[in-house]
Amino acid sequence: MDAATIEAAAAAATAIVEAIVKIAPAIEQGIASAAPFVSAITGLITGANATQAQIDALLSTANLSSAQFQQPLPPDDGSTST
Repeated sequence: MDAATIEAAAAAATAIVEAIVKIAPAIEQGIASAAPFVSAITGLITGANATQAQIDALLSTANLSSAQFQQPLPPDDGSTST
């Protein structure tokens, strides 16, 4: 490989790593938000019945997550393109 190819590959790898680092908090939050749903589904599969308090808490979390999801996006800072 010539130097230009190596530099281009390094630049691409850097861009990929930077993108992953940038979205990592959102991915982590998505995983944390999904935990109650996974727990509820697991309970359904194993036959464990949820209490009314657990159901209410799950619905509250779902409504909060939906409200957060529906928030407008921040203004475009020009760092992305389509």
